[in-house]
Amino acid sequence: MGKITKVHAQALSAHSTDALLAVYDEWAARYDHDLTEEWGYSTPARVVDFLCQYLNQSNPLVLDAGCGTGLVGVALANAGVARVEGIDFSGAMLREAAGKKIYRQLHCLDMNDDLPLASGRYDGVTCVGTFTTAHVQPKALYELVRVTRPGGILSFSVRIEYWNATHFRSLLTAMDVAGAAVLEEVRTEPYVDSEGSKCKLVVLRVPGEA
Repeated sequence: MGKITKVHAQALSAHSTDALLAVYDEWAARYDHDLTEEWGYSTPARVVDFLCQYLNQSNPLVLDAGCGTGLVGVALANAGVARVEGIDFSGAMLREAAGKKIYRQLHCLDMNDDLPLASGRYDGVTCVGTFTTAHVQPKALYELVRVTRPGGILSFSVRIEYWNATHFRSLLTAMDVAGAAVLEEVRTEPYVDSEGSKCKLVVLRVPGEA
């Protein structure tokens, strides 16, 4: 317990996008095994549980942002969510996700850029394991809010070290004050059991009605 493995350290310390993609390309085939069977990674199921608590419509369309190999997609399917789309920047991880036959669409996109997705398209958005060191910047949250419909829900995790090192707290406050998103809940939760690590689990609601 309390140990970060070599491959995870490489992912957290990558100094460029190319270096990070190289880590995930090599890791993709054994990613699910490492996280679920070796590391005790329960955050996908926890984020999905929070999303489903707040979603208020039947047959929602959900975006799994930073979907990786599809662990969140599996959790969504297990929760009865049938319409799921995914985005990720690693082609190797997306190929693993496609093999699960869960996603209606998968797109290879960089979440640090503007997303070529329609505004208000999704009833819900999940984002797990993506807001973390050397990965996606906090400002990407604005795009995730934009693609969520009025009244829609975002449920996501932020690794605690990244939360503390960045301006996530002030960003969420600014979005709430500006009326862009309502902060429904924020909790400190276990992240990766084998590390003894923690994350912030956040639930946002986009104001208005569909």
